[in-house]
Amino acid sequence: MKRMREIIATLLGLTMALSSWAAPAETNYCYNCDFTSSKGALDGWNVDYDWTRNKQQMGNGKNASVLPEFKGRKNVLKIAVPSGFESKVETPLIPYEAGDMYQCTFDIYVEKVVVNTLFQGYNLKPGIPPGENVKLQDLRRMYKAEYVATKGPMWKTVTVGIPHAQVSATAYGHLKKIRYITVLMYVPGATYFEDGNFYVSNVRITKLPGKVKVTQ
Repeated sequence: MKRMREIIATLLGLTMALSSWAAPAETNYCYNCDFTSSKGALDGWNVDYDWTRNKQQMGNGKNASVLPEFKGRKNVLKIAVPSGFESKVETPLIPYEAGDMYQCTFDIYVEKVVVNTLFQGYNLKPGIPPGENVKLQDLRRMYKAEYVATKGPMWKTVTVGIPHAQVSATAYGHLKKIRYITVLMYVPGATYFEDGNFYVSNVRITKLPGKVKVTQ
């Protein structure tokens, strides 16, 4: 009996050791993904688009807030969508190297509108030096991935990616110009004439293994 207890204790010890050697969790490249930064709930997130001078986006920052809880989720990003307004939000900038593949998953709840979500690729505007404090207004868009449209007042998990596993030489030429990527969520303002909202939680951006394949 004593021998049996020793064997069981040894097996339990091995099990615990193996558990501690398990592969680490994938890196989430989305800074402040859970809206809990000590610098502010929206720190790093792009919600202010007054610099675009687009009338449908002026004051966009006032439409963004973080709720402690909503429909069973904690720390939820809320984007209000006034009638005829192009409400939008982009994740913090992520440095990008040509050929890398990324995937973003998140939960979204939509009221009265349709939300389009996609990866975007950017490069520095002429005359803007690279650095740690680059902002969205310092960049020009070089690449748009395919978007996913979401609607309906229920939580849904959405996945978008950049780029496809195989791309043409022309598309790869555009990818080579990218220095930063974001995930953009927006509502086309000209298509909706009643107020709405959308809510976002559990944002996760991961790098996929391998490199994109270029077709000839």
